[in-house]
Amino acid sequence: MIELKDVSKIYPRKGQDPVVALDDLSLSISEGTIHGIVGESGAGKSTLIRCLTALEQPTEGHILVDGEDLTQLQGNALRAARRRIGMVFQGANLFEARTAFENIAYPLKVAKISKAQRTEKVQRLLDLVGLADRGNSYPSQLSGGQRQRVGIARALAADPAVLLADEPTSALDMETTDSILDLLKDVRDRTGVTVIVITHEMSVVRKICDSATLLDQGKIVETGKLTDIITTPTSALARKLIPLPEIDLATIGNQGVVDLYFTSRPGEPTGSRVMTQVAELGADIAAGVFETIGEIQIGRLALTVAPNTATNISATLRDQGLHAEVRVA
Repeated sequence: MIELKDVSKIYPRKGQDPVVALDDLSLSISEGTIHGIVGESGAGKSTLIRCLTALEQPTEGHILVDGEDLTQLQGNALRAARRRIGMVFQGANLFEARTAFENIAYPLKVAKISKAQRTEKVQRLLDLVGLADRGNSYPSQLSGGQRQRVGIARALAADPAVLLADEPTSALDMETTDSILDLLKDVRDRTGVTVIVITHEMSVVRKICDSATLLDQGKIVETGKLTDIITTPTSALARKLIPLPEIDLATIGNQGVVDLYFTSRPGEPTGSRVMTQVAELGADIAAGVFETIGEIQIGRLALTVAPNTATNISATLRDQGLHAEVRVA
């Protein structure tokens, strides 16, 4: 569905070295999936958004959406291609002087869709996002979550092949965030639209993404299916998704610390087996983080062990098929 081939974006600066915002990115996103693109500020996420929506052209490389190369289009053809990409903004970006109905209808009106067709489609979209009775409400009369629902409905008005959501939940509380993420997943399931979520929040990726890409300084550090990422203990993205448990080293005296990572699927007794192995080695669990992503259960444990035994215990756990590392203070 979406393919980036050797995409770079370089901004020249007079009298200074150029800024390399995107550095030779190659990436494939399958049709009908939800793909998360994550990274800290300055990683290149905003530049990637502008290139994906053809608001900017990459300096080098190609961006294909549904087989069509956006970098080769101009004029009407480019405008038509842009309509195939729906955009959901961080703050919804609604027209404050228009009702929810009118906000959703706006792109249809621009596309010269008849009034009768607009009315039918907008009502259907309001139903889809759970706002069937709020069409006559103005943005100021809606909560943050309701405003974002209107934004999602408006982005779907042109029946896009791709829904690009830029930090869609960063301004929302936890409960509202969950409802919006559930809605995005429901929209994907009902319409088959491919969803790209740009975010710095790992909880978003854990909850709804099928695959993810980690950007850093304009480069792809890692990309892949979430199931592959989280079952790879050395994965940089897995460490961000399920961080090491925090412990106060000042409270454990001169004991050693071993970090342990394991995964299991339903029916596999990995958790209980690990606890038994840890106890047999004389280690204590100082802290732990447990997550379930899809059908995979993930555990990260921080073990405290007797002085000078951390290396041997870590090696023993690895021999037993677990991933263990000695934590360096």
